[in-house]
Amino acid sequence: MKSLSTGTDKRLGLGAAITRRDFLNASLIGIGSGLLRAPAPAGQKVGASDWDGYGGVGDYARSQGNTEEVIRVAHELRDGRYDAVSIDVADTGETWDLVIVGGGLSGLGGAFYFNKARKSHQTCLILENHLVFGGESKRNEFIVEGHRLSGPQGANEFDVPARPGDPGYELYSELEVPREFEYSPWDRGFKQLEFDRTNYGFQLWVDESRSFGTFLDRQSHGVKPQWIRNFGGRGVEKAPLASSIRRDYRTWKTTRQRYHPENRFERWLDSMTYRDYLEKVMKLNPEVTRYADPILAAALGLGCDALSAYAAFQIAMPGFGGFSSSYSYPSNWSDLSPLTWHAFPGGNDGFARYFVKRLIPDAIAGTTEFADVLNGGIAFEKLDVPDRPIRMRLGATAVRVEHEGQPERAGHVRVTYVQGGKTFQTKARAVLMAAGGWISKHVVRDLPSSYQEAYATFLHSPMLVVNVALTNWRFLYRMGFTACRWFTGFGFCCNIRRPMWVGDFRPPLHPDRPVVLTFYVPFYYPGLPARDQGLRGRAELLSTPFVDYERQIRTQMTRLFGKTGFNARQDIAGIVLNRWGHAYVNPQPGFFFSAHETAVPRDIIRRRFGRIAFGHSELYGHQFWLGAIGEGRRAVEQLLEVLEKS
Repeated sequence: MKSLSTGTDKRLGLGAAITRRDFLNASLIGIGSGLLRAPAPAGQKVGASDWDGYGGVGDYARSQGNTEEVIRVAHELRDGRYDAVSIDVADTGETWDLVIVGGGLSGLGGAFYFNKARKSHQTCLILENHLVFGGESKRNEFIVEGHRLSGPQGANEFDVPARPGDPGYELYSELEVPREFEYSPWDRGFKQLEFDRTNYGFQLWVDESRSFGTFLDRQSHGVKPQWIRNFGGRGVEKAPLASSIRRDYRTWKTTRQRYHPENRFERWLDSMTYRDYLEKVMKLNPEVTRYADPILAAALGLGCDALSAYAAFQIAMPGFGGFSSSYSYPSNWSDLSPLTWHAFPGGNDGFARYFVKRLIPDAIAGTTEFADVLNGGIAFEKLDVPDRPIRMRLGATAVRVEHEGQPERAGHVRVTYVQGGKTFQTKARAVLMAAGGWISKHVVRDLPSSYQEAYATFLHSPMLVVNVALTNWRFLYRMGFTACRWFTGFGFCCNIRRPMWVGDFRPPLHPDRPVVLTFYVPFYYPGLPARDQGLRGRAELLSTPFVDYERQIRTQMTRLFGKTGFNARQDIAGIVLNRWGHAYVNPQPGFFFSAHETAVPRDIIRRRFGRIAFGHSELYGHQFWLGAIGEGRRAVEQLLEVLEKS
């Protein structure tokens, strides 16, 4: 272990064996400056695995977010390494009916619907560039003091489709996902606390709770450091803010005023940013925008100054009470607690595992019962077994996809991919591009200019999801908080969830027992052009070594919780960083509707191109599990028509 640089680092607990490892002294310069096209910090020499950091335990320990290896190959692709087919490419000799590029929920959903419709002889290969399937729907796992703990790497939260006709009802029923769940009980001997079951609701949508705290200080608001309880509800009236700001905040949360006729109001909303809607239409104080910025960025990638007001409406941000919305959530915690929002222990990895269990049954140990699907070990050797109709190759990055001849006349598509440092080529009668648009536009080599131009309008921003394993959370209990929000320093919020119990996975919910504290950290820079915000965020995310983020996390937690007994050296058992360089597409004004009644870019990309179709989640705009699966299904149905005719 490298020597610690300061006494402060020692007090913060940097160097604890569980959170960091000894690594070979490779250089981040090779994966940082050249790939980001920006200089690395002066004099910085950091081991490549020092960038990844600790990965937790279990099947997901080698695949936390975008790892150094995943980024290296992707950036080689972007920078032209695979522009020419090398003589070193090994032909697998295989021909598939369908190759799916991407093993996230879009790709797995596409494979599921292909498997339902395929003829007995038809085959499918899934190429996934990470070492575990699921895309951003994966988990981090820890073992602390004998307790197995789990947290989401990215996507989490779902609500159970209750009635036939509800979005996802048919799929949910077909997968046989339970409709009722068991959660860890809260001992009545403790003081009453409320726990979010997800990592999203407390941020805004169900934020009226005395168990949720908001931190204000001189740096953020020019006031002495203090916690405001239930800021989302009545607590805001006690906040040391100007009365006009408090009034505007409540207007934002509760208004039922309609600012436009109901007819075509969606198109009107998509003509402006959410900031313009708040400040120019609703006439609210910019402090309201400031409060909303990180919430919107955590949900859609950037803040109010960059994203469409219609995108904010889609995810039920406040201010639209006068318009009908298919997304409507109760603001009062007691209205939510009996039903609706849930989160599997590892986030939406539960859905990924359900798909894989259906596609390749023996790839996850056990039966098709809920506990086995979520808790069974992954049999990696079963994912790619010869003579199976559905197969999956992990750590396999597609670098070239192109028709053999003219797209509308070609009988096959050539697919070149890199796996284990070697390059392979296979053939398919159809290809579903379920990887993100930022990579698909480089991979599909004969992509028409109309698609390239459409993809050029897509902007992306990163996200960092941090799971901190704690030996105890007594410091939060003393405060009476289970979720917290602040305005300066690392991130903007964190919370502990009421853990879902699944079979033998039954983590405790006790102030003196281990728990996972989760941070969702967006990257947004109000005032910069949206494209520049995404570039700056990725540069920051990808050039920061693990130890620097670890230091920021420990420092921020000490700043927030040190006075109530938090000790970074003793209370932190492990930290896992999940870096997602292109976590979100950024739906700017005009993303959903054209001002001239013409096709918007996402509709162009949704069109089948010869034997290739695009089905990644960002085409929906609001990236969530059902939207991702729906895009994969649509694309597969386009390709099934081609397969039927050929």
